[in-house]
Amino acid sequence: MIGRRYVCGYLVPANYVSSLRMTTPRKISMCERLANMAGHIYRHQARQFPRRYAILKDVAKKELAPPMPKEWPAIVSEFKQMINVINTKAYRQYTVREAMVRSAVFMEVIFWFFVGEMIGRRYVCGYLVPANYVSKNTKKLAAEMEVEDKHNF
Repeated sequence: MIGRRYVCGYLVPANYVSSLRMTTPRKISMCERLANMAGHIYRHQARQFPRRYAILKDVAKKELAPPMPKEWPAIVSEFKQMINVINTKAYRQYTVREAMVRSAVFMEVIFWFFVGEMIGRRYVCGYLVPANYVSKNTKKLAAEMEVEDKHNF
């Protein structure tokens, strides 16, 4: 057994072991590292997906449902209370914390309104209107106009 050695539990020739020692590890490129990392992340997310999907489904069912009929009186009373606070200027007596919480809720409602508008338009910056679009009203006004000089307009 002079010409053989054990490597990782396997009996291999001695010259094979010496060639293993002489090779230097190859540097992994950035793309290979990113691919390896993406594989690890994918496998982790694939294992976590069923649990997270069940949680998302439960939360969506509870939080995104419209209000129940028994909740409407509470909603109406809170809205009337808010209107009363604005009319009597009682918001001046709020602590900074209360004011920040209420303004954060107000901002959230406004932001979700604009997000809903963007979803409805299917575009972020206004409606997509074709360049050659002319409304019916504008066409009607243009037809009614009299051109003074038909050659230079």
